[in-house]
Amino acid sequence: MKVDDIKHEIREALYKYADEIDWLHLTISQRKQYYEVWTSDPNIGGKLEKIMDSSRVRVYLKDTIMKSYSSKQKPDLKRILQLHSISCDHISQVFTKPQAFLCDNNQLYTLSTAKDWRTSMLSAFERAYEIKNINRNIIFITDHTQGRFIDKSYRDMISIAAKKLDIIIYWLN
Repeated sequence: MKVDDIKHEIREALYKYADEIDWLHLTISQRKQYYEVWTSDPNIGGKLEKIMDSSRVRVYLKDTIMKSYSSKQKPDLKRILQLHSISCDHISQVFTKPQAFLCDNNQLYTLSTAKDWRTSMLSAFERAYEIKNINRNIIFITDHTQGRFIDKSYRDMISIAAKKLDIIIYWLN
């Protein structure tokens, strides 16, 4: 079996398994346990050890396969705008970390996970301040179904803070 075939087979198997265990919502310690199991599994770590140094297997699983999986699972901001019937025919500026678009009608849209709400809110405020004459500043927040974000009063506090900064929050399911 070729190197690329082995990597592809393992990637596909782990992606399928990640879907089953809801990988994106696991804690760091839970993920660490999976990395340990996969590294010692002869069908995963064992196969990878045949094509790379054994000390690189865990790093490969974490930083290549599962990082790629997580990136592919993240919602797409363009798609979110379409689903909410928000027109953004021309994107005049693209931002990263957090991902955001400035549309030609001076509307800023930011996508954030719940755990990054503070950084995203300050980034959205700062971007709007620098742009001047912003018509709309919206943050779409994902991954708010666990931890303190289950508490509606905590989400309300975030929405109130956003309102004071002239930002609208949409909590996405």
